[in-house]
Amino acid sequence: MHPTEVRSRFPRRTLAMWMASSLALAGCGGPGETEAPTSGDSQAAQVQQLDTASPDQGAANERRLIVYQTTSLSLYAVDTQGSLRLLAKRSGAPVTSPDGRSVAYSKLPDSYQPGEPVTHADLHVYNLQSGHTQQVTRGYDDTEPVWTPDGRNLLFQSTRRSGRPALWKVRSNGTGLDQVTNQETLESAGDIIPNPATGGTVQWSPDNQRRLIVYSTTTLTNGEVRVIDFGQMFDVENTYSLGEGHSPHWTENGTVVFARNEGDKVIYIEVGVD
Repeated sequence: MHPTEVRSRFPRRTLAMWMASSLALAGCGGPGETEAPTSGDSQAAQVQQLDTASPDQGAANERRLIVYQTTSLSLYAVDTQGSLRLLAKRSGAPVTSPDGRSVAYSKLPDSYQPGEPVTHADLHVYNLQSGHTQQVTRGYDDTEPVWTPDGRNLLFQSTRRSGRPALWKVRSNGTGLDQVTNQETLESAGDIIPNPATGGTVQWSPDNQRRLIVYSTTTLTNGEVRVIDFGQMFDVENTYSLGEGHSPHWTENGTVVFARNEGDKVIYIEVGVD
């Protein structure tokens, strides 16, 4: 798969629409449910409303639960009965499984302060139906989990496991741990696949069958926009760059749009991927 077309389009409203959607999502769940119990945690940074009802349950039995992260990186779960549960005193952003029934997050040390380098973090998965939390990894710096489209695996970033930044995969029950990128490369090798920027954009292609993930190596400045082509077992089959830029995302048509800073201007580029 290779990029086939590049053209400038898409005004700044793309970012504005994303911000509006985030604010609307943060407001769901009723008054008070997005507020943390302490004064220092009064703003929700990440909010996800999750449907935990079984397909055969009626609307009257439907249960919704909100998982949110505060500005101090505390992670809470609140159900419609108002029950509040602290999942982690410090965590990375929560990510929802494709079926909406589990939340994965990277648990940081309780003493971690925002902005500090992450030297230790473990992946956890919270099951919304059972309320059970399972530790998936331990003992390293495992961060930035992303569910695979089938919901069976998590991709995550780690440096300490192999001595160089790389993507790893693990099943949601903690089995099948395996390094995905940079297994045999040297630090000076040109085939090193850089990791996504921390907190940056990571998305699967809209059809979920081509097993492509797009990301940038930076967040708000020009970095390298990358696409990885995964095989059936989520091993890397191909990887290539779409050019310099930041804030990439897939469109419904299967193209990739990203921003590029050029002097005092920001242009938007759309690339077709065959």
